Formats: sequence, C-alpha cells, structure tokens
Amino acid sequence: MRPRRQFLCLAAGALALAGHARAAAPAVDRQLTRRLELWARAAAGTRVLVARYALTRQSTLLQAPLKTAGTLLVRAPDTLVLRDDERAGATTRLARGRLEIRPNDPALPALAEAPSPSVTWLFEHVLALFSVPDGAGEPTAALYADARLSVPRGPGHLLAITPRRDHPARREIRDLVVHLDPHTGDVDQLELLETGGDKVVLTFSQRRRDAPEDEVAALLQPT
Repeated sequence: MRPRRQFLCLAAGALALAGHARAAAPAVDRQLTRRLELWARAAAGTRVLVARYALTRQSTLLQAPLKTAGTLLVRAPDTLVLRDDERAGATTRLARGRLEIRPNDPALPALAEAPSPSVTWLFEHVLALFSVPDGAGEPTAALYADARLSVPRGPGHLLAITPRRDHPARREIRDLVVHLDPHTGDVDQLELLETGGDKVVLTFSQRRRDAPEDEVAALLQPT
C-alpha cells in the first residue's frame, strides 16, 4: 500500500501545482496587458520621431565595449535611420526590402543590399515600437508579428519581444528587451540579446515627435 499511497500523494501534488499554474496564468496576462497599454499611450499617433541615442555593444570578441552616439529617425510607414555622430561611424538606413550603410567618411564605400531575415524582423519591431500612426489599427498587432511577447523578470517596466521559434531570426536573436518609462510609456532603452551571447544596448533621450520636414529631410540625406 505504501507505494500506492506515495504515488497518490505525488499525483495530488502535481494536480495542485497544475491548478496553481492555471490560476496564476491570468495574472501574467494582465501584467502584459498593462505593460502594452503603457507603451501604447506613448506610441499611438506617432508618425515621425527623432531622438538621440547612445549605443553600446558588448562582445566576447571585444576587449572593451564598443560605444557610439547619434541621432535616430523613425518615420512611418517604413523608414528607420541611425546616424552616428563620429566620422568613424556610419549612417544606417532601413526601409522595407532595403538596407543601406553609408560610412560617415565619404572616402569609404557604402553598402546597399536586401536585409537578412534577422535584420528585417528587428527593423519591423523597432519601427512598430516607436511609430503607431493614426488609423494604423490595433497598435500591438505589429509587435506580435512573428513574435512572442512577455514580461521578463527584473527591475523597471520591461517588455520582451522574442522571435517565433520557427522564424529564421531566432537563429541570431534571442530577445529584444524593451525598457519603458514608467510614467509616459516612452521607450527608454532597447537591449538586443543575441544567441551567441553578444548584447547591443541603445539608450534614448531628447525624443521629439513630428519633427519638422526640413529636419527629417536633412537626416535622410547622405552625410
């Protein structure tokens, strides 16, 4: 009888744990819903955003983190520009189906090509995080495209966007972790966690929505 009693106790414990997990699941969903509502308050109605960024790349192949700073431009429906300040940096421009990297030093050659699936996935989700124009429909739809959303553990108001398991981006990207301002919902920081262990951190400041067209045009011009 003892083995049967032990089995019944284990089975009862497993059922209790399963019941507890089912009961806890709605709380996680509510937390994610609140996080998305906070983000949507800031992103909704944004057609153009200009911000300053500080970028840090950490890698086991680097003796020290690589750091740079520059200006971000996001323009709906399909333009993302990262313009480094330093002459040794570059201007990276992404549109759907096209990646262009132009060194700030005009003596160096530019690169223009179709982006990889990982770059495309990242582009679409960063664009969606910053720009939800009026009339765009459900604001979270673009975030959920080819991705799973969750609230990771850790301090602050975090949101994790993870490539779907069967998406090619999953081979290179583990997570895109979003740090939100707890009051405004603005994206304060992005952490790109790569499957190889490298990490890229982008911290944003001086955000301005709907910048003048002449400033936008200047940012779109080659350096």
